[in-house]
Amino acid sequence: MSFAADVRNELARIIPDKECCRKAELHAIFVTNGQEFTMPNEEYLLLVKVENAATARKVFQLLKKTYYLQANVEIDNKKRFNKTRRYKVSAVLDTEQKKDLADFKVSLNAKNIINRAWVSKSCCRKAFLRGIFLNRGFISKPEGNYHLEIVLNNSKLASELIKFFSKFDLQARIVQRKQQIVIYIKESEQIVDFLRITGASKALLHFENIRILKSMRNTVNRQVNCETANLAKTVEAAVRQIELVEKLSMNEKLENLAAPLNEIAHLRVSYPDATLRELGEMLNPPLSKSGVAYHMRRLEKKANEIIEHEKK
Repeated sequence: MSFAADVRNELARIIPDKECCRKAELHAIFVTNGQEFTMPNEEYLLLVKVENAATARKVFQLLKKTYYLQANVEIDNKKRFNKTRRYKVSAVLDTEQKKDLADFKVSLNAKNIINRAWVSKSCCRKAFLRGIFLNRGFISKPEGNYHLEIVLNNSKLASELIKFFSKFDLQARIVQRKQQIVIYIKESEQIVDFLRITGASKALLHFENIRILKSMRNTVNRQVNCETANLAKTVEAAVRQIELVEKLSMNEKLENLAAPLNEIAHLRVSYPDATLRELGEMLNPPLSKSGVAYHMRRLEKKANEIIEHEKK
């Protein structure tokens, strides 16, 4: 099972205790995929199509607990977006029940705008986000690239939802993907906040564990790469310095160097693997790493001058 499915299943098991939160979550689900039809006998059919069984089960439970409606769940095997199975949750309403649910604004003429009356409280806004993700959300597994998205088919609803996200300091972005509008978040901290807000605590812990492991692995890799690069530079410098000293020795010019340079030159040849700090500790009196580096630069400059002079 994918990580996105795990998140949806966890969110689907959350049934809010507060009636206002249940209504807000239902509003989110119906405002994205809900429809309303008038039937010949003056009754009304409330219908919503969802992508997975867990969401369908939750819609059924919320309708029953909040409005005492006995909904029907059907499987729609029609192929759509490479998926062969969808779920239709429907409930028949009489005139009075329709009035109770009028603020859902689920009809096709409602322009799919968020009803502010249903999301005036912080707890209701969290429930609304949970419903939006359940019906239209996707999150990639944390082992790969961080990515959370909400796929919509209404640009006005997408714009409203971006403002809605900002109330929780979630900096979401919008992109057009073929005929759909996609709201997405790629920052790991923001995705963690979204999981916390919607109540996906188990998914949040798993996400955080993977994120910590990835961070530690990246830190170790950076340190290893840095140390490897420094070691390569040290070896390259040592080889260059030894070659210069050997050329001076072959031309019997080594003894003409000043005493500090002569001593460092002999130590460099005698201890080719030693670091500058270790070479400094062998000198009498001892020198710091920076002091040895300074003398090494003088040694290389002097040696190059002597070699160039000999060529002439």
